[in-house]
Amino acid sequence: MHRRSTHAALSLSVMALSTGLAIATPVRAAEDNKSSEPLQIVVSLNEQKLNVFRGEEVIASSKVSSGKPGHSTPTGIFSILHKKKFHRSNIYSGAPMPWMQRLTWTGIALHESNSVPNYPASHGCVRLPAAFAKELFGETSVGQHVVITGDPVTPEPIVDALLPQPAMPRQYDPTYDQWRALVENAGLKLTKNFAPKISTAALLYPVRDKIGFAYKPSGAPLRVLITRRSRQDITASIQFLLNKLGYDAGPIDGLAGRATAAAIKAFQDDHNLNETGIITPHFTKILYRAAGVNEPETGHIFVRSEFEPVFDAPITISDPDQPLGTHLITATKFDNDAMKTEWLAMTLENQLPEFTRAYFDIAEDAPSDTAVHEALNRITIPEDVAKRIARMLTPGSSIAISDTGLSGYTGWKTDFVVVTKIGRRA
Repeated sequence: MHRRSTHAALSLSVMALSTGLAIATPVRAAEDNKSSEPLQIVVSLNEQKLNVFRGEEVIASSKVSSGKPGHSTPTGIFSILHKKKFHRSNIYSGAPMPWMQRLTWTGIALHESNSVPNYPASHGCVRLPAAFAKELFGETSVGQHVVITGDPVTPEPIVDALLPQPAMPRQYDPTYDQWRALVENAGLKLTKNFAPKISTAALLYPVRDKIGFAYKPSGAPLRVLITRRSRQDITASIQFLLNKLGYDAGPIDGLAGRATAAAIKAFQDDHNLNETGIITPHFTKILYRAAGVNEPETGHIFVRSEFEPVFDAPITISDPDQPLGTHLITATKFDNDAMKTEWLAMTLENQLPEFTRAYFDIAEDAPSDTAVHEALNRITIPEDVAKRIARMLTPGSSIAISDTGLSGYTGWKTDFVVVTKIGRRA
């Protein structure tokens, strides 16, 4: 594979900082480098360093200062949500945050600081030297990924049959816009891409967005999350079945309260099971068999574009008691004419705590680190869902894989945020 010379694309500069001399490389690279290779930012907390990747190449780097003890910087997969040349903190007495690039709506951002020591010193943000912060701001776009890890990670090429290739997009029906205007003029609201937290359709199978013609391609990168079926969804389905079989599990809200626990115990007593009142894979299997329905899929796929939900669907994850690991896979060298793209993968450290393993029924002794190919081999996506994603695929699209479902950071005007837990540095 032909690789462009980094030295030809970049000119190194040495910036004198208040803490001493540090080498930082400018972000600007050759124009042909930008055509179809996404820009990704990787921050290493252990090294207090930021690398900017264009495809596989590091095109810029800088030292940083992350959150100090008690104000630690979260780790995981983030996206740039908002940019502002001059911003003042609404948390810390209006402290200046020039060249701010927001990663969460709770206050975590990349920004310029006049104090960037070689150790964690911020209140959670990632501090950058002034000149580098300004140049980075000029080169990034809202929606681009920022990965924060303990040790540094590097995008590496990956080939796998599960990873989609671009397909001819389904033609958009322009009459949909006219239909929407008529509905809204009548004082009604048309919901195009709503994905409920608790699945409906008899609460057994998550809802898919059936209005395929309503999605208007924008060219923005597609964001895909592959994860486990949520505990709330599992609980809601169990409540529905218990109520259907005559056991009063209370309201179908996905919350396992006293009524649900009592109904589980009653069912367990009637079926010669240990009366624990706890949802387990074995109990779930017996319950579904008693109700005469097939068990739901073990995983779920969510799709977003431009920070908005597009659709979601159930998928199959084999060996669900084993971790999937945490991975970010990004489309690169996207060729619309040839309908072909290559993929780059990064695997992040994520130490799954005991309560997370219990919540998602992951074996206590299973290692947290799973190779990306191993994870992909255990995932089965329905053919219609895979084809739909292929039709919507665009340059810079990405697939995140996680064991832990939708994080609390994922919500209004965000991509999928995957939060990780890293081990302490030795």
